Formats: sequence, C-alpha cells, structure tokens
Amino acid sequence: MFDRWSDMSPKRRALLERSWAGVFRKHLLDELPVQALAKGLTVRVGRPSKDLHVVLGALILQQMFDLTDKAAVEALAFNLAWHYALDIRSESDCYFCEKTLRNYRAQVVEGGLDEVLFRHLTDKLIASFDVDTSRQRIDSTALRSAMRNLTRLGVVVETISKFVRALARLHPDLHAQVEAGIIGRYVDREGEGCFASTMPSISRRRLSETGPDLLGLVEQFRGTAGALLPEFALLEQVLKDQFDLSDTEDAGTARCALPRAPKDIPCDTVGNPADPDASYNARKGMGYAAQFVETYREDNPAEAWEDAPDLITHVAVHKMTVHDGPRVPDALDDLANRHLLPDRLMGDTAYGGPVNIAFATQIGVSLVAPICSAKGRAQGNFTLEDFALCEDGRVARCPQGAEPVATSRSEAKLQASFDLTLCRTCSEKHRCPVKPDRQTGDVGRFQYDPSRIETRAQRLYQQSDAFHDIYQWRAGIEASIARLKHQMNLAHLRIRGMPAMRYVTQLRALGLNIFRCTKFVGIDQPARP
Repeated sequence: MFDRWSDMSPKRRALLERSWAGVFRKHLLDELPVQALAKGLTVRVGRPSKDLHVVLGALILQQMFDLTDKAAVEALAFNLAWHYALDIRSESDCYFCEKTLRNYRAQVVEGGLDEVLFRHLTDKLIASFDVDTSRQRIDSTALRSAMRNLTRLGVVVETISKFVRALARLHPDLHAQVEAGIIGRYVDREGEGCFASTMPSISRRRLSETGPDLLGLVEQFRGTAGALLPEFALLEQVLKDQFDLSDTEDAGTARCALPRAPKDIPCDTVGNPADPDASYNARKGMGYAAQFVETYREDNPAEAWEDAPDLITHVAVHKMTVHDGPRVPDALDDLANRHLLPDRLMGDTAYGGPVNIAFATQIGVSLVAPICSAKGRAQGNFTLEDFALCEDGRVARCPQGAEPVATSRSEAKLQASFDLTLCRTCSEKHRCPVKPDRQTGDVGRFQYDPSRIETRAQRLYQQSDAFHDIYQWRAGIEASIARLKHQMNLAHLRIRGMPAMRYVTQLRALGLNIFRCTKFVGIDQPARP
C-alpha cells in the first residue's frame, strides 16, 4: 500500500530507475525462481527466516560485482541501490550473516539453480528488451581457478601432505600409524630429506624418491576408514597418473613405482590436489574451458530493432580437454529448448567442419565457420582447391592448365590420370600432388575422396568477399569475453572445483547481461517489421 521510496527526491529516484538497480527490480525481481529454492523447506520445520527473493537477488549481485562474502553482507546492509533493486521492505531482510549467505549459496550450487537463474532471467531480459536472436556467435575461453602451478614433484608432495593432514583431522588413530619420516618430509617439511627446497637440477631424482612413499601409503591404508576419504582417491589417482607400477626382479611380489615419461602422462590428470577437477591443455594451460553464445547486431541503420542490447544466451563450463567442436550441438539444443534458436550462428575454425555444419543445417541454422586449410597448403603445395573441377566433381584441369588423359569416379574415390611427359617438364612439379602410378609408372595419378568436393566448395567460398562481409561480425564476441574476464573479473577467481566454476560463470554472465540492458533503459523500442 505504501511506497517506501516516496520520500526520495525525483532526481535520485530517476537515477535509481535508470541504473542496473531499476533493471533488476522492474524486470527480474519477480521472476526469481524462489519455489525451486524452497523445495527443501516445510511450513513447520525449516521455514525460511529470510525473504527468498532477497536471498537469490543477493547471490546474483554478489557475483555481479565480484564481492567477497563480507563485502556482500555489508552491501546488503548499507547500499541503497541494493535495497531498491531487491525491494527490501523489512529491516530484518537488510542483514545476512556470512554463514547464512554461504549456506544458501551451497543449496543453489548443489541444486544446479545457477543454470536456472541464468537461463530464466536471460530469457526474461530478451523478451523485455525485444532482443533479436536470429544472429548469434559462439566462442570459448580458458578460465583458471585459485590454484598454483605445480611441478610433477609438487603435485605428489601436496597430495601426500593433503592426505596425511586429513588423517590427522578425521582419523587420529590412523594418523598415528604414518611413518614419522613421511610426516617430516611432506607435512612439516623439515630436515635433510624434505622436498620443500628442491632445486630443479635434482627434481627428477626427488620425484623417483616419492614413488615408494606414495605407493606405501596407498597399500597401507587401502581397506581402512582412511580409504573412504576423498584425499585417498587423490592418492590413487596421482599414483596412476605419475607412476608406472612394476614388479622388482629380486623381490618376486613386491612392487615399485617408477616415474612415467612426460609424454606418457595424460592431459586429464591431477594438476593440483587443491582443484582436482581442473585439466590441462597444451595451448591454454591448466584450468577450465567456458563456452559463450551471444546475440549480435550488424551496424545497419536500416534495421528497425538496432536499439537493443547484445546479450549472452548460452554458457557452458567443461574440462579443458574437451574440444570446442562437439559443443556446438549442445549449445544449439539448449537454445532450441528455450526458443532462441538463431537463423545464423558464427564461430571460428574450431566450430566448423562437415559434421557440425550438417547438424546445424538439419535444424534450420546456418553455421558460418571457416574450415581448416587443406594439408600441404602451409608448405605451399597444390591442393584440390587449385584444380578446376567439372560439375560432377571430376578434375577438368590441373593448376597449370593441363587436362587429364582419363578420369574415373566411384563411391570410394575419384581419380584423374595425367600424361607424365608433361608433368616432368612442369616448373611446378615440386608442388604438385600428382604422383607416378606405382604399378606402371607411365601416368601420373591424383586421387581424392568424394567428401572433399563439398569441403573444397566451402574453402573457396571462404575466400570470397561475400563470406568476409558476413564473417566480420564474429570478432565482436572477443570483446564480450574480454569484458567478462577483466571487468567481471572471471580472470581472477577465488574459487575451485567444477560446481563453483559453473556457478560463478553463469551468474557473472547474467550480471553482464544486466549491465548491458541498463544502457537501453528509457529507449523506446521500435516495433519489428
């Protein structure tokens, strides 16, 4: 009945309404999925002591502004913009203790509500600001959690130390069975045998010395209560990743752990026991990979809906070992389920390829993504793209204008035969893929698969001005990712683990969408033709 903000001056009220707080209050506050958070609560037992709209809103704003728990609690208590955005009417809703914030955040992460929040609220913003989703673009980036770079020796040392400290905390009786030498080397890290001050010149020798200790702990505590600890699972995983187990020659049944060669260590291995979910990529390093899809507008004054924000429509976080290509069907399925399927989706070379293009075409999406250059192109050799083809895919002329003496086509391959007397006198024979026949040697043969004909057409199209005019808009997503990483601070995270990474990435992408919509508050949205 009463407007709490009626005593505010019109100018201050207008500033709030045109800010992110006004966008959140007007478009998102009533759309928060509080029923999903309240599933575990009952009327008589476990009744919430806080307004769940305020709870979910505070969690979103915390990630939107990259605040610690302490800073978020203070902002909720004293920040007027937060009060206006969350429509706080009760003095009791102005305060959360940090434990309450952590408990509710754990429920959101455990229940996967971060994905629900991002998808539902983003869909609401798209509808409210009349965002055109017919053109979208996709790209990925590497994210890193709060962990150090460790050497192989460092991984083994930290894993053993983590397990021994867990035993001391949870199973003191089992901790008493650990050798004093292991505690000194890996936990206290004191004395001549410790690994705390290992020089690079002797690290390889020290790594071999950790193998027996790691293997001994695994065999000693297997079958005990200590084997139920997650730290013991890390022990076994690191032993499997970093060492090869073999029988010694002089002791028939005893086993020894020998360090693996670096080339034999898999990428999806434990790089730091503090964050075992992280994985390794030779080009991007240790961490996680995040996929983003966003809408885009071509800067054309003739477009009737140009005054609308570009919004991120899809977010997915996965291991660094997963290639970008297989993520296209997942992204398109998500967008189709939310009725946001684009007419055109653009990506870089990693998202191209016949499989993805065929899948997108099947569901009515034009996937615009370059195909990798043909093998040999980097070395300056001729490829199928340099040959002139007939309508049925057979070779009509070679790059130097010579016509084949014979051509053939089957379901498995196409073949063109050339006169070797002409080929031997050609000035470009060192670049040509035509080779003498292995059996007769009197003709030169050039063979290729039927599937390469379509790939050739795509590669030739990529060299045209028409393709460049369309593809020039793909690069804009790089700016969005840069803003997420450096303005929304995804490049400097304080969390670890896949669930936390997904939670933070989803909510910060939502926060960026809110900031982008704020720029269009008060702009009349023209109707689409």
